[in-house]
Amino acid sequence: MNELSNLRMFVRVVDEGSFSAAARAIGIAPSSISRQVSQLEGELGARLFHRTTRKQSLTETGEIYYQHAHRIVADLDAAQFAVNRLTDTPSGTMHVTIEADFAVAFIAPILPDFLDRYPDVNVRISMTSEAMDLVEGGLDLAVRIGHLEDSSLVARKLGQSHSLLCASPTYLATHGTPIHPSELSTHTCLSFRIKPGKNHWHFRMPAEEVDVSITGRVNANSLSFLRSMAVAGRGIIMVPKWMVRDDLTHGLLVPVLSDISRDPVGTPINAVFAHNRHLAPKVRAFVDFLAERMEAL
Repeated sequence: MNELSNLRMFVRVVDEGSFSAAARAIGIAPSSISRQVSQLEGELGARLFHRTTRKQSLTETGEIYYQHAHRIVADLDAAQFAVNRLTDTPSGTMHVTIEADFAVAFIAPILPDFLDRYPDVNVRISMTSEAMDLVEGGLDLAVRIGHLEDSSLVARKLGQSHSLLCASPTYLATHGTPIHPSELSTHTCLSFRIKPGKNHWHFRMPAEEVDVSITGRVNANSLSFLRSMAVAGRGIIMVPKWMVRDDLTHGLLVPVLSDISRDPVGTPINAVFAHNRHLAPKVRAFVDFLAERMEAL
């Protein structure tokens, strides 16, 4: 570290034109500068200046050394500026992993606003249903829906994902609208399935809890696919509200059993990162932005 400090001092003396001018610019005694330059000459085993009582000039060795030292100091200053810029304001590329359905239905519509707000941030999104390893994947952040397992990762809760039942007006006009959860067993239900087997929907009512075994001709491990089937009139779907907000607004889907709570009531949405210390501004800005937008969920 002393060697770097001495190198910087040598460059400053050359740029200012003399030991005394450098001392005045920095605000220290000329003897301190002379001592540092002498230490540098000792480390190099060569004289860098011709010194007299009235002036000093570079030796041939000093001329050559200055050319290299000046570039080194300039590169170090540029590196420091780049780091400061990244740590002071949101900028750079951010790599995020998000579950595919949530990325398409919720993130994609709001991402342009984030990009407009932070023009120096680039976003790379990896969409997957698997929980990617943040460290091995070189990820800055993961947005995960569901209860988290205990781990060394740091999490910040962004909001709650609330599900509802809905169907197309065409389906309900043809098959009727259920008024009690038990009636769902006679309807065609579009179920989210990862593994084969029976599927159950659970409801919590003031006087009872109802567990309904639902059946249907279509099940899939993609909410967006099931949402398309529901819009096409192929059945009743239980889906997060963020997936169908526009469909409900435009009347493509209508709520079913909206006055009855399903169990569980909500599923947490978390931002997960490897550590919270020195969190990059680009990541902190994105997390704050998501939390802001999820208040409406």
